[in-house]
Amino acid sequence: MIDVLFIHSPMILYKDQADAAHFKAHGGDEKSLYPLGILYIAACLEKKGHSVKVIDVAAENKTLEDILSSIALEKPRIIGISSMTTSIHSAVSLAKSIRSRFGNDILIGLGGVHMCCDPTFLKRMPYFDFGITGEAEKTFVEVVEKVKEGKKVQGVILGEAYEDLDDIPFPARHLINAGIYKRDEQMKFEVPTAGILGSRGCPYGCSFCCIPAIGQKVRLRSAKNIVDEMESVYDLCQGQYNFNDDCMTLSKKHTLEFCQELIERKLKMRWIASTRANALDEEMVRALKRAGCTDLYFGVESGSEKIRNSVIKKKVTDEQIAKAVALCRKHRILSNLFLMVGFPGETKEDMLKTVHIGTKVKADVVGIHITMPLPGTEIFEYAVKKSMLPADIIDRYARGEMGRGFRDVWPLFVPEGFTLQDLIDIKIKTYRSFYINFFWILRRIRTWFILPKKFKDDLKLFKIAIYVFVKGGTKGQLS
Repeated sequence: MIDVLFIHSPMILYKDQADAAHFKAHGGDEKSLYPLGILYIAACLEKKGHSVKVIDVAAENKTLEDILSSIALEKPRIIGISSMTTSIHSAVSLAKSIRSRFGNDILIGLGGVHMCCDPTFLKRMPYFDFGITGEAEKTFVEVVEKVKEGKKVQGVILGEAYEDLDDIPFPARHLINAGIYKRDEQMKFEVPTAGILGSRGCPYGCSFCCIPAIGQKVRLRSAKNIVDEMESVYDLCQGQYNFNDDCMTLSKKHTLEFCQELIERKLKMRWIASTRANALDEEMVRALKRAGCTDLYFGVESGSEKIRNSVIKKKVTDEQIAKAVALCRKHRILSNLFLMVGFPGETKEDMLKTVHIGTKVKADVVGIHITMPLPGTEIFEYAVKKSMLPADIIDRYARGEMGRGFRDVWPLFVPEGFTLQDLIDIKIKTYRSFYINFFWILRRIRTWFILPKKFKDDLKLFKIAIYVFVKGGTKGQLS
């Protein structure tokens, strides 16, 4: 018997291998990022002497049949299911199946992003004994200890967050097979990057983002603590890391301290991170480069400053974007722009500005998606209010009434006067005009001489390029 079994809910839960073979391509990038949230909680439980196992359903290619067999073998006291909105139907199906097979012998809990954005979900879907909103490292430990003492645990529990992130033990990576977390275009022999979380929270309130509903208080790990973790998994990832922070460079002081810590350790590391164009200056970019940063991802969203700031509430100007990309180019860090199309009040002119902004500022890479209205966001509330989405869409999706999977099932945001095909055409136009461009090709060839490894990376991307130029996205892209 073990104390806790964590299950990372997938976007689609296959019943058995025959079902998996019949319904393969459901989209998503859930097989390339390991579940850091679960691994942090697991580390806290192990530190207190509790036994833990983890099943990452999609990454491990597990079926419902496999999961139920594992539960019968492990006999956990508690099962914690972590779910985003994209996978909430699978989470409900799991809970129902576990209850049907094992009765009330096992306590079933729900956590993750969806629970945080929709805390009344348990009342509408009474298949879970309890749910935790917010951060759960401290709270889940308390739940386990209460259960072991024979006390009852039920209902929605507000998670207690750590004030000092350095007090949290490093994620329990030994509970997963880190080698299986690869993107579709990666080669079998490649070593996956290690996910690192250097901070929590974001002070901004973008209308498409659920962070405001989850918690905006920003807390930073110390530079030493972050680099200690990087060093502890150095051999596992061969010095390659992916920072999952919402914005890596919110604090200039902290960013410079982190870079200096990396430089002083003299470890050969390569890493990527996300940031904002208004949270960067030349001193920081210079330090990032010296510390091993190869790519920065910028959430630009719209090429229209009006839509970006009045509708999305990004609070970033065109001038700041151009300056940030120019600084990256100067210091040989690749700039990647995240773009979106499909916002309230957006016009064809606004969309065309999004199409061309990557070329205009001479970015290295662009990616574009159609806005997805998800619970906990202003866009979702707007869409429900305007009857663009049914008010009970979450429950209908959770019950499986809308179909299987998530892509092509959950609606996208289509502004008044446009069709979904119009937005897909904008995506196609963006990719074609940016990448099939003489000046971009010249810049990319120059990049290969400066950063030879990027040539190898690009070779892997060439095989999906035609599909992207025709369809407006990769096979796994949700929107």
